Amino acid sequence: MKKLFLILAAAATTLAASSQTKELDNLNKRLTKSDEAVADAKKAASVNTWIERADALLAASNAYTKELIAGFSIEQSLNLIGEEPAEIVEVEVSGKPHKKYSFENYDIYVDENGSVAFWNTKNEFRPGALNGAFDALKKAYEIDPAAFSSKGYLVATNLLNQFNTNGMNLYNLDKKADAANLFVKAAETNQMLGNVDSVMIYYAGVAYNEAGEYDKALEYLNKAREIGYDQQGGVDSYIAYIQQQQGKEEDAIATLEAATVKYPTNNQLVTQLIDLYVQTKRSPDKVVAMLDKAKELDPKNGALYMLEGSLWEQMGESEKAEAAFLKATEIEPDNYIGYMNAGIMKARKGDKFVEQAQKLDINDVKGYNALIDQAIPFYESAIELLEKAHELNPKEIAIVELLKGLYYQKQDEGPEMEAKYKHYNDLYKSMQGE
Repeated sequence: MKKLFLILAAAATTLAASSQTKELDNLNKRLTKSDEAVADAKKAASVNTWIERADALLAASNAYTKELIAGFSIEQSLNLIGEEPAEIVEVEVSGKPHKKYSFENYDIYVDENGSVAFWNTKNEFRPGALNGAFDALKKAYEIDPAAFSSKGYLVATNLLNQFNTNGMNLYNLDKKADAANLFVKAAETNQMLGNVDSVMIYYAGVAYNEAGEYDKALEYLNKAREIGYDQQGGVDSYIAYIQQQQGKEEDAIATLEAATVKYPTNNQLVTQLIDLYVQTKRSPDKVVAMLDKAKELDPKNGALYMLEGSLWEQMGESEKAEAAFLKATEIEPDNYIGYMNAGIMKARKGDKFVEQAQKLDINDVKGYNALIDQAIPFYESAIELLEKAHELNPKEIAIVELLKGLYYQKQDEGPEMEAKYKHYNDLYKSMQGE
């Protein structure tokens, strides 16, 4: 039985290869016939000529990969394509392990479950076939937008699906700008079918942003928002983020202010706006009002208290800043930044007494010691908070530097403090690479 199975399998492979060769020969004849038709002025004036051309070019665009379906097992896929890979290699794509099955005209990427995740077309049967199919369909649409026959509708639908598939393949391969271009064409194809494809328009904006083409990203995200695809303010938030990346803080603020009027209960918008208010040093009254509103909507959001602390710190209100940072640690006890910032506030209070002491007459020992005694409790509180921050994030060098400086002042208090200073001093040097 085993021998018979192998013979049949070999026969099946031979038949598949023979069948594919015949299909490609027929496709080549279709393309040649289409080339001749569009070169004929009379035939080129016909909608059907261009629809047939779009169909033929679409077939050419995926002639080597038409059997591939995302989610199929690689075993199923290899049986369908009737071809063995030239090599199989382990690769990492977008931080995830894949196996790449390499063929002459395409590569298949297989996930950890053994399923086809996506593929990369290295060669089209006719170069530029997919774009050519789109141009042909547009030509048919220009001749007569209402003349799409049932075949024209089917061709356009198939072309739309191909743009979606190829776009996602390119996106997964981190070719974000190329993916965005295909998402745009998918939306335009759908428009010829009489539909508004807000999702593809949004995907184009996302992909352009990730490709670093911010102006194009904003163009398509704004289009998505204008046609009603705004994700309850989520698209506004994304637009503002990109504007901020471009250094256009005022544009970002205008976007968020308009969005918060439309979606006043969207705390993401409110928080993002507050952050920009703080960065651009807006009127404190305005920021505080926004913070109070945000805290009412989301009282368990520690980030709001961190923002409040930053605001009070900028205004020189150290007591209020410290209180806000400590409140943030109550809400999010695992967030080291709240402890670090509260520790810095405590240390600054101690520093003020030391600064006053250093300004006294050198002979005023009593006054000097009195001020230093007032500084010590603040430094001790700062150490306690910073030790907690270090425990939560031992890799933050700024915390280690602060602790080193605080324990340096306490070395003369005994061997324990001296050991603490040595520990943080050595750690600081090692983190600096010394």
